[in-house]
Amino acid sequence: MSDLSVTDWKERPRAAWLAVWPIAFTALRLVFRRKLFWLLLGFALLNFLLVFGAIYLLATLEAQQPQIGKMLLRMLPELSGTGKTFLNFMLAQGTVTMILLAFAGSVLAGNDHLRGGLTFYLSRRINVLHYTGGKLLAIGLLVSLTTTLPALVLFLEQGMLGDTVEYFSENYNIAIGILGYGGLIAVTLGLLLFALVSWMPRPVPLVMSWACLFVFLPVLSGILRWIFDDRHWRLLNLWRDLYAIGSRCFGEAAVRSSDEAQLPEAAAVVFSVCLVSFIAIVVRIHQLRHQS
Repeated sequence: MSDLSVTDWKERPRAAWLAVWPIAFTALRLVFRRKLFWLLLGFALLNFLLVFGAIYLLATLEAQQPQIGKMLLRMLPELSGTGKTFLNFMLAQGTVTMILLAFAGSVLAGNDHLRGGLTFYLSRRINVLHYTGGKLLAIGLLVSLTTTLPALVLFLEQGMLGDTVEYFSENYNIAIGILGYGGLIAVTLGLLLFALVSWMPRPVPLVMSWACLFVFLPVLSGILRWIFDDRHWRLLNLWRDLYAIGSRCFGEAAVRSSDEAQLPEAAAVVFSVCLVSFIAIVVRIHQLRHQS
């Protein structure tokens, strides 16, 4: 029998940045345990199933009844498989995504501030950036689950139902646009939500603040735009700013003329929101770390 020593075993250290993955997966598991999450996810998938069925129906009619299929495509150009099809789908997913994030915000990170979870994380061999990156990754994956991933599935469906090689070779930029727009939404909403959660970890203030940003401000921007007849008031609507920038990811044909004129201003608003949110996150976490 060979004489083995426990001391002969050596652990191979892993890179510190890999810590963001277990932090993100732990946060997502907490969200997945809530029944309300699955209910909201079901509502988010209703629009996906509707568009999925409509694309299949139109493709079938176009193959079997070309005249009827072409007539329906002229009546429903948003389902023709162009960049606007997937851009508008991701825009339509915004309402449920906002509700889902408002619910999941306190579960993803708010409980860490209320119950001392932040102290546990920072007592390990990670720093503030690793913790922040893990939480932002969790929020980004949650956003992608309702926007980017369904849009990619619809893109694959659109290509498989027609001339697959020709469609994918001519419209590969649509996949790039979906990833670009989805990444923009995930980063912006992730930073903004995590900043709000850091300063308002309790569910009620968080939901009220989130509603003010994505319900009250869009209504206010529309009223001010109508009263003063000034298009700059539309910049108060962050979701519209994201749409204006995201449409550019799908090419110039997908950009509306009203959005093209305000594209630099919308980009400045989104960048400012991300920068202020990131600073607020770092400052708050440093405060909580010193307090603990």
